[in-house]
Amino acid sequence: MCGIVGIFSTKRKFNSCNLESMLNYISHRGPDDSGIKLFNTFDNSNSEVEANLAFGHKRLSIIDLSKLGHQPMSDKSGKYWITYNGEIFNFKEIKEELIKKGYSFNSNTDTEVIIYSYIEHGEKCLDLFRGFFAFCIYDIEKQELFLARDRLGSKPLKYYFDGDTFAFASELKSFYPIPEIKKIVSLDSISEYLSLKYIPSPKTIFKDIKKLSSGHFIKFSLISKTLVVKKYWQPLFEPKEKISYDEAKIKTKELLSDSINIRMISDVPVGVFLSGGIDSSSIVALLRENENTKDINTFSVGFNDSKFDERVYAKEISTIFKTNHTEFLVEPNLENDLEMIINNYDEPFSDPSIIPTYYLANRVSDYVKVVLGGDGADEMLSGYKRYNIHKRNAFLNYFPNSFYDLNNKLLSRLDLSLNKSKGIGKLSRISESLSGNLLDTYYLRLTGFSRKQKFELFNKDFMQITKKVWNNDIYDYFETHKNLNNIDSLMAIDQITHLPEYILTKSDISGMANSIEARAPFIDVKFIEWINKLEPSFKNKGYSKRILKDILEETGVPKHIIHRKKAGFTPPLQGWIKDLDLLVKKYILDSNILDFFDKNIRKKIYDFNIENKYSFSNHVWILLVLAIWLESNKEFIEIEKIDG
Repeated sequence: MCGIVGIFSTKRKFNSCNLESMLNYISHRGPDDSGIKLFNTFDNSNSEVEANLAFGHKRLSIIDLSKLGHQPMSDKSGKYWITYNGEIFNFKEIKEELIKKGYSFNSNTDTEVIIYSYIEHGEKCLDLFRGFFAFCIYDIEKQELFLARDRLGSKPLKYYFDGDTFAFASELKSFYPIPEIKKIVSLDSISEYLSLKYIPSPKTIFKDIKKLSSGHFIKFSLISKTLVVKKYWQPLFEPKEKISYDEAKIKTKELLSDSINIRMISDVPVGVFLSGGIDSSSIVALLRENENTKDINTFSVGFNDSKFDERVYAKEISTIFKTNHTEFLVEPNLENDLEMIINNYDEPFSDPSIIPTYYLANRVSDYVKVVLGGDGADEMLSGYKRYNIHKRNAFLNYFPNSFYDLNNKLLSRLDLSLNKSKGIGKLSRISESLSGNLLDTYYLRLTGFSRKQKFELFNKDFMQITKKVWNNDIYDYFETHKNLNNIDSLMAIDQITHLPEYILTKSDISGMANSIEARAPFIDVKFIEWINKLEPSFKNKGYSKRILKDILEETGVPKHIIHRKKAGFTPPLQGWIKDLDLLVKKYILDSNILDFFDKNIRKKIYDFNIENKYSFSNHVWILLVLAIWLESNKEFIEIEKIDG
């Protein structure tokens, strides 16, 4: 687990100091080692002073802790170089096959396995890898860069290309020291952030910098200066497995157990985030069934407010399965820490659980370097309440476009009322829920700003009421897969967007800010490609996550834990917003950092939240995070101007 950077230019050369300045912004991602490699692609000289292509690497040592794991790394011929972030859990099996083909290895690293897999298989090497990764390989003979991101996007990869300069990095802040890279904040990206609480790929907060989307790779020719982005993987839900429920349950348990056990591969201690919910409990339960597993280290976090504290359930699971359990009581010092935690993210990100997740990772880092968690289970096993609510809205797919046009005109002309329970506010809520088909309106379940609210918040010449929230990749996916049932459709949206860009981003950033590697067994490729092709009723019939809950009951987990109300990692946000009132007023009302938003609407949101016992705190939080992030980064960025 590491941090990577790289830069190429047709107009200038870079030295080690330039790369060090890029790496300094991601030093938390790899405190154990650092490396830089310079290449002169014009003349292939080996100057160690400056070059027009350079790779940088920060290492968090997990597998093969020796110096043989130093990166950037080359093959034995020196014709291929790699800088890599991630873990390939099946690297030993791949290595054995490569040895049979005549390859030999200097180290016990998965990094070296990636290089030789690429030499042997080209881009098809990606099909072999079980794990998470973001890497760049330089083929000196072809004068080509090959960059790839894992199927579900657990590991980040951002890139910039303007025709002369191509750069990539694990985090956007690594681009700050490079003046050629424009850092102009995109108001379109801010609009999507307001709706989703994150900025979906391929956009970033900056107009000219992109994310490499999950399941995609890049080929960049240093000769022709051409960049090609291709998709190599996407979630598939058809054809369905012809299998009984009992047979499906047996194989599901087998695949999940394998996914968990393979993620225990490490040369450093491994722990489990144990919330007391069924996702993390299933990891512990299935680990205990493995005869080779001895000590299981589990960690949980709780709050003083009992409504948000699940430690009692985590402790019960720990007792049943005899784990070495450590729990932490989180008393966030938000006045001191909030700005730091928000600025750990390289763009605005407003899931309030970033606070407890950060504190948990920070405390756990004193014990282990690697943790397993239950991320992805909801998106694979129909675990969200919104699937049950929204699946009934399929009738929206059958309205003609003329209906939506008329409805959106009505929505744009209604006055803004933040009270959704009566009057114009209720009418606006109904109108918004009828403003598009099932796909177009799904974002309303994610508790961000609605189109109507954004329409009033932004300059109206900029933000039109009909603007789509999702990127074209989503619409292209559903154009190709028209026959998906409703549950599969909603899980597909989440697997393409919400899981990689929201859930897994939070785990990566919170972990890496504390030099911790977070691993998620539920997103293993073998498990995903199996579970997606099961009948929806196997996952959601009578109760959500049916197949997982039934497996878990057989392991000895009590029914009162399995079937208790889903809590999630929910912090006491309303209390936080109340306690942070001075900070809220400073950033949302008094600062000019949000001047692209209507000041009167900002004041209306603030007042409404207080008058209604902080029931609108989620929206206030979204604005607060945005303002703090912009303020913290203002010396490096420029905010796009609204035309008109």
